[in-house]
Amino acid sequence: MFGLPIRVIPQVRVCSNLLQNVRCLTTQARVTVKPVQSRKTFLIDFYKDMMEKNPVVLFAHHNNLLKQENAHFRGQIQQLGGKMVVLRNQLFQVYLRNSHLPDPCAPSGRHKQNRKHPLLPLFKGPTAAITFSETEPDKMAKLLKMLEKSSDKMFVVGAKVDGQVLEMPQVHEFKKLPSKSALQGQLLGLLSVLSGAGLVRTLEAGSHSLYLTLQSHHDNISPDKEPKSD
Repeated sequence: MFGLPIRVIPQVRVCSNLLQNVRCLTTQARVTVKPVQSRKTFLIDFYKDMMEKNPVVLFAHHNNLLKQENAHFRGQIQQLGGKMVVLRNQLFQVYLRNSHLPDPCAPSGRHKQNRKHPLLPLFKGPTAAITFSETEPDKMAKLLKMLEKSSDKMFVVGAKVDGQVLEMPQVHEFKKLPSKSALQGQLLGLLSVLSGAGLVRTLEAGSHSLYLTLQSHHDNISPDKEPKSD
């Protein structure tokens, strides 16, 4: 038999590698309840990304906002550094029940689902998610104050902050906390007080006090020490 020309061998190897890659992609294809390219799969993927990337997510009920009202709230929230997303409740509940699984869109038996997720009870009406990319209590306070003027067109019913679910009493407590920048300023002030000579004096004072205490204890128990004469 005649061998393949040398210039053909690399092409054969490339084709072989491509076939292997195709087989790998086929065996590792994503399995989802709905088609991968479907709108429902896309939305659940979007909800997963939204919940995992944003440390602060507030959930608000809205009373069938008109187009102008929707634009108004979105603009106000954007000025605070947040984003508003109107949710499809049923799909978001599907995500919540499967959020602990590697792929919330994949088929899962009822026994694997978290049907007691603490956020599930919030979805009893038209709901929107308001997200912030940073944990800033003052922004939450401004948002709640702004929504108080909306005549119940939109109101917050709960939140997720740094992975913790907050009910409304906890939300109101959280908004009173100092901002991250304020905490950093307090920490820098504390470090400046303890830095340099101040820190050295603090350490020296502690070691000197410890030395005097140990020296006194040593003098008291030393058998060679002569008693003081009156």
